[in-house]
Amino acid sequence: MLKELESIAAKLNEACAMMTRTLDQLSEDQATTLMVTPEWSIKDQVAHLIGAKRGMTRMAQRFAAGEDPQLPSDYNNDYYNARQVAKRKSISFADVRAELDEAHKELLGFLETVTPQQLDLRGEHPLAGEIPLKELLVVIYSHEMQHCKEIADKIRESKAK
Repeated sequence: MLKELESIAAKLNEACAMMTRTLDQLSEDQATTLMVTPEWSIKDQVAHLIGAKRGMTRMAQRFAAGEDPQLPSDYNNDYYNARQVAKRKSISFADVRAELDEAHKELLGFLETVTPQQLDLRGEHPLAGEIPLKELLVVIYSHEMQHCKEIADKIRESKAK
């Protein structure tokens, strides 16, 4: 792995470990009944993270390939996110967690292949706009940490009641 990606990989691993510790506190029932937002339970939010991580990993692969991917003019991020959650509604919390772990491994595997020349290749992210690959990797880490904090806060709130 490139030296300059080691800190990003470490942060991704830290986010994954934090998420694992947080989710280890929950039963299947808690994961599906504790609501992080009015629309999404904790399990739904984890399902969202899977879709986002896999989608952004594919996006990163396209950046690295020099494709300069651009979003379709009719792209709707809310629709994409809702579809990712809906795809995982019928599977167990344990299976959702296993898929999140697999998505993490896929992303780390990709990081092993990145060359120095690819770090500055660009593409479009739905919220961050036109960014280089290296920034996209930071977006992935930040996104996961944000949702992990929201889930941890919700668990703390529920225990305080």
